[in-house]
Amino acid sequence: MNKKDLANFKKILIQKKTEFLNKTNNVQRELKSDLDVNIGDEIDTATQNSEKEMFFELAANDRITLNAINDALVKIEKCGYGLCESCNSAILLERLNAIPWTRYCIKCQEEAENPKR
Repeated sequence: MNKKDLANFKKILIQKKTEFLNKTNNVQRELKSDLDVNIGDEIDTATQNSEKEMFFELAANDRITLNAINDALVKIEKCGYGLCESCNSAILLERLNAIPWTRYCIKCQEEAENPKR
């Protein structure tokens, strides 16, 4: 991978990081404002609780992705970006374009998702 590709991926990762941080901050603000609202009837309370659970689940998934983005940015600085963490082979550019924070090549990802029984 050349320097131009690395710079492009760094830019993309920083943009994604900013998006996830903004999204997480918005969710936190919305949850906080929901706590300030007076609780209505049982149906309103159930709906609010369901929405809060969904927000927490989304926030947890976003934190996982945000950690992966941060790890990818560190790899760029340490010249390890684009290498599979399992087999140390180069990850295809097409895969990095689709998921710039990916840790594994397609083969290792498939093996991890579908272990032999």
